[in-house]
Amino acid sequence: MQRKQRIALGIVAAVVSPLLSQPAAAGPASGTISYQSKSGPIVIKVANVYLVKGPDAVSGKTIRQLVFASADIGATLQGCATISCVSGQLTEGMTVDFDAGPRLNYWVVANGQKIQYSGTARPDETSKLTANAADNLAGTLSIDDSKAGGAKVDVNFDAKTVKQFSK
Repeated sequence: MQRKQRIALGIVAAVVSPLLSQPAAAGPASGTISYQSKSGPIVIKVANVYLVKGPDAVSGKTIRQLVFASADIGATLQGCATISCVSGQLTEGMTVDFDAGPRLNYWVVANGQKIQYSGTARPDETSKLTANAADNLAGTLSIDDSKAGGAKVDVNFDAKTVKQFSK
């Protein structure tokens, strides 16, 4: 390899390497996720949202998943090799699956995953999207399953894809 080519490759590597290793940047989010547990009420203040894509565990079809969290978990998400790893790393927040079927599948987790609740919601009744693209979901999500012992969710968000999984 010629000297100029080696220098050019070195410059490209120096510029690209930091970009590849940076944590996934959270999108802006605000609102709360509330759940009445046996030990008392739980309120999670949402501060971060991430949009990840990958194969659904049941159908294998590529889905978009919103990950709402109280803490910045970007570095943790970047370290995941599978989409199922994402929910395994979430300790306070919620995941919402888009494109898995006619309903939104959601999972709420709190207290280091000691408290969990999953449910489904009708997208036309619970989500008001201002952006609905392959690489961007934005809008509001309002779910109230509290009468059935479930979660109450009121969040605003703007998420761009931070990671796509192949498995």
